[in-house]
Amino acid sequence: MLEFVLNFLFPQVCVICGKTDINSLCEECKERIKKIEKSRHIKDKNILKQNYKINFEKVYFDELIYIFEYKKIIRKLLLRYKFSSKSYISNFWANIILNNKKIDEIFKIYDIIIPVPMDKQKRLERGYNQTELITNIISKYNKILVENKVLFKDKKTKTQSTLSLEERYENIKNAFKIKNINKIKNKQIILFDDIYTTGATVNEISKKLKKSGAKKVLVLVIAKD
Repeated sequence: MLEFVLNFLFPQVCVICGKTDINSLCEECKERIKKIEKSRHIKDKNILKQNYKINFEKVYFDELIYIFEYKKIIRKLLLRYKFSSKSYISNFWANIILNNKKIDEIFKIYDIIIPVPMDKQKRLERGYNQTELITNIISKYNKILVENKVLFKDKKTKTQSTLSLEERYENIKNAFKIKNINKIKNKQIILFDDIYTTGATVNEISKKLKKSGAKKVLVLVIAKD
């Protein structure tokens, strides 16, 4: 009865078109999403360094997987999810990841997944960490362990999207700390973020993880700019 009342008062809708749908994605929009899904898996560090806006002295993460290109519907949805207090869209992104067969196989060979953290003030302002919400859902339906208390951001930084390429590297430098090295050491880690633009953030974190003894770091993102 309670579920009926809640569905009547707050009907579940497709996150893309807004039509009422219990699955948060109607069949029509599901087909639209399938057509633009890329699921690229980049293992060659030379390709990462040359073609993905990275200008580091060293690429610390070992592989990169992105599901979509950061444009059109996907860009609109990610911005809405992050900045419009629509935390429920986390279910949509988690379902996309969980239903991806390639990623499901990768989850089986990695030890832990770590969401990219936010600084305390930004999290307080937004009300949630968008990457953490998604990994928490993933952990409920997949055996991979989520570790969201081993990595934290103790430096308040400017929003990366407002900065130039060079400024982004300096902005994020030394912004992250490892809290429990024993949970990192000799582990194969999936580092999860929502958007990959220059790679500055995930490379800085990967550097910390590797120096703390991580065996391997795969960066998994929803979309790549």
